[in-house]
Amino acid sequence: MVLPQLLRASCHELSEIRERALKNILSKLNHNLITYDDLVQEKLLFVSLLEWFNFPVVPMKEEVLNLVTNLLKSPYVVEQLVGIGAVEFFTQLRPNVDSSLQAVIDGILDGLFVLPSDVILDYHTKPSQAGPEANPEPHAGYFHQGKNQSQESETPPKQPTVKCLKFSTFPWLSLTTTDRHVLSSSESSLRSKNSKLIWNTCELLRDVIMQDFPAEIFLQRPKIVQNLLSLTTLGLAKDGQHHLALQAVLCLEQLCVFLRNRLNFHRDPSFVSSTVSQNSSMSYCQDARRFPHSQNPSPGSSSPRPSVIGRIGQRPRGDGQDWDAESSNGSSAHGNVTSGISNPSPLDMGHADLPELENVDTLELQFQQFSLPQFCVAVLEHAVPLLKTGSRRITIQVLELLAEDLLLIVDAVSEDVWEDKSLFGLEFKEKLIGILDSLGEIITYHKSNTSSEKPELAVVHHRMAFVSVSLFTVRLLQVLLPVEKVRCAHFFTSLHLRWEKCLG
Repeated sequence: MVLPQLLRASCHELSEIRERALKNILSKLNHNLITYDDLVQEKLLFVSLLEWFNFPVVPMKEEVLNLVTNLLKSPYVVEQLVGIGAVEFFTQLRPNVDSSLQAVIDGILDGLFVLPSDVILDYHTKPSQAGPEANPEPHAGYFHQGKNQSQESETPPKQPTVKCLKFSTFPWLSLTTTDRHVLSSSESSLRSKNSKLIWNTCELLRDVIMQDFPAEIFLQRPKIVQNLLSLTTLGLAKDGQHHLALQAVLCLEQLCVFLRNRLNFHRDPSFVSSTVSQNSSMSYCQDARRFPHSQNPSPGSSSPRPSVIGRIGQRPRGDGQDWDAESSNGSSAHGNVTSGISNPSPLDMGHADLPELENVDTLELQFQQFSLPQFCVAVLEHAVPLLKTGSRRITIQVLELLAEDLLLIVDAVSEDVWEDKSLFGLEFKEKLIGILDSLGEIITYHKSNTSSEKPELAVVHHRMAFVSVSLFTVRLLQVLLPVEKVRCAHFFTSLHLRWEKCLG
């Protein structure tokens, strides 16, 4: 079909090509060769209409604005334009156009804020009109009881809304093919059976990749996080892989800090200003100072930092969208440090699935992403059992991870989780109860091992763990379970009895 080619041409850098493509589209509309219903299905059109005003030379301003006005008659177009930031765009564009066009923009803004009732009605009734009617004969009278009953029976039951979330997911970020390759390589290396490669990858994550990418990327593409969580289970095994579990804990702790910084960045009122970069350099600089490079060199890490990207200088921009620009800027923040010759890295190995990275289903990825509360509770589920190990270092690092995770929980989940009847609230509540139960068992375990019959070093370790885990548990309860909630929560009886036993 010619229409997609015309839409791509409307985004061309040469104004003559853009103008010719737009005139072609308008001519086809005037001669009924295409309809507005055809244009509604082309998502590229919405972006190209906004980008039309971002070029140095902007011809046919009135025609573009009139086309937007006509497209706004479809509720779907309104939803799409609002989703890509059209309200803010036209608000900022209005002072920069002639007074005659300002009235047109005012009408566009009105259309973006308010949907006409007849359009909504027409939009909702079209699906029912498409199907054949069982009885085409007209009914006599004004009231049709059978029709009303069928409408009532088709009304789906109202689902309980989620009440316990303070923050769920970050704005979606698009990635270039190179970015996706870096993440895919790291995820593949974390699944390796080579412990040395896993160690190097964890160091690379902390020293390079987490510094270059916005932290929310690791929740939106959660495979790296899932592999790090799986690595923490090695701390419970007796095969001498505790050092890998420790590396995973360090990565998760750093990610928690970076996520909190990104959360604060998104909450900053200046974030909505177009003059402020989507990529907060201050945020990344603070993160880099918070976590210095790894002090425990692994084999092969004595050379300069390997170039994950495989090139130097500024990373080329993506497809020009706002979030893609952020990804590109964030990933190039350390480009000037890379050496001129790319050193071979275990993460630069060829991957058979690389061509598949070109075709990404964004909607499917968004369904697979971790919300911030899901990440927080997953960290609790995997980190809390490590408090039962005999390693003092692992216990200390896990407690530091849990402290950072708790700060995220405060920002993501409210105390209403115990009264939330939604599916998310019920599942989250069940997991929290299991975590609190595990904390009670760990407190009991360490208390029972503080007798004088044990070696002195072991007694000191268990006492330290007993006090530290108890303090963390108290803090977690203060955040998520105030006293007034406990009095009305009957399902905490067994948990209360367990803690009474271990503290008695």
